[in-house]
Amino acid sequence: MSEQNSTSDSHMSEEQKQQLIPQLKGKLWYCLEQLVKKELPSDISYSPKFINALVELCFTQLVDIGGDLEAFARHAGRETIVVEDLMLRLRNSSDLQQLLQQKLEENTAVGPARRADR
Repeated sequence: MSEQNSTSDSHMSEEQKQQLIPQLKGKLWYCLEQLVKKELPSDISYSPKFINALVELCFTQLVDIGGDLEAFARHAGRETIVVEDLMLRLRNSSDLQQLLQQKLEENTAVGPARRADR
């Protein structure tokens, strides 16, 4: 009996995930379109197919990265993804690691100041 509940729970969870995908892609579409508008010169046009291709590419990459991060956390015996998991994922890109480390340090430096203002 518990096996059936476990199966239906995981199926329900998968069903919920499938229902979220169009919403996530829609939000990703909006963000990417805004970024493209901002970054491209105004005399360059692009089609909805171009944005759709970017959405699919980015979504696939995000799902892949998310799966890796979850696996790293599970392997370490954690349920929560931490910065070290992301650094491990970026181990082949030292430039990206350095950029992320810099941003983390900036946020850490600004974080207490923001809390003090409240």
